[in-house]
Amino acid sequence: MPVPATNLNYVRNDVNCDPLVTQPASVTVDVFNGTEGWTAFQYKDFNGDYVARNSNNTVRTPGTFQARNYDNTTRTPADYQRHDETNTAVLE
Repeated sequence: MPVPATNLNYVRNDVNCDPLVTQPASVTVDVFNGTEGWTAFQYKDFNGDYVARNSNNTVRTPGTFQARNYDNTTRTPADYQRHDETNTAVLE
């Protein structure tokens, strides 16, 4: 199985295709450690410069994720269950 292409070599350029002096803030993320049955790989997370804003452009604190039912009532998400190509649960 080939390792997915990642963005580790991303460079932001100006209108003349010259690299900008300041690059976006990023952190390298390791996905999987090789024991889950998936291929381990890395990518850059560019959320370092992210600032959450309200509709009037004032800064806000992002809330935590809350799963919701169809009627907008809160619910507890089920635990993740891995499935194979025939949608059969993989029990390990």
